[in-house]
Amino acid sequence: MARDIFVDTKQLNRIAIELKNLDNQIPGAASSAVNRTLDFVYTRIGRLVTQEYAIKVSDVKKTMTKYKASKTILSAKIISKGHTLSLAHFPFSPKKPMTGGRRKAKAVKVKIKRQEGYKTIKTNPLPFVAFTGAKSADKTQFNVFKREGSSRLPIKVLRTLSIPQMITNVNVSDQIQKLAQEKLMERIQHEIEWRLDKAAQKVKE
Repeated sequence: MARDIFVDTKQLNRIAIELKNLDNQIPGAASSAVNRTLDFVYTRIGRLVTQEYAIKVSDVKKTMTKYKASKTILSAKIISKGHTLSLAHFPFSPKKPMTGGRRKAKAVKVKIKRQEGYKTIKTNPLPFVAFTGAKSADKTQFNVFKREGSSRLPIKVLRTLSIPQMITNVNVSDQIQKLAQEKLMERIQHEIEWRLDKAAQKVKE
């Protein structure tokens, strides 16, 4: 699954108008404004998604790729690609497998939304926490599984939303687009003022 984040570049026409006497500065000003906006949006997406969902910023950034603008091509975008996440990416309880008679004593719960509490996972058969087989400390050692039938095996990992789906969330995507447009306007103003000031300084020299 993939999700594209586009920066609307219609406002760049203002650069051509304001810098009409500095034709050679227009391509650089435009591409710089777009790319600074792109970098800002890239950072903000990670923060906005993790404000909404109980995952790590690093998980979000792993799915995203930036495609920057150049002086000849002023389109820029961020593409997020990723599969549905296993519940190991979110806080879940219990954190380790239940053993012996305690196995059925506690329901498995997970926290997906940051502002919501833990919710009991209701699957049939019921879910359970088990060792994944990972041996290194930087890999998830436990995850939430369910049996695919009445037998002990096979089992499968339980999954939920993907990062692209989280970005598509109305609350998140609306904020991203709003911030992108505001930042682009800010960067356009900066590029215009900086280049006009630089040109004025050369005239004085």
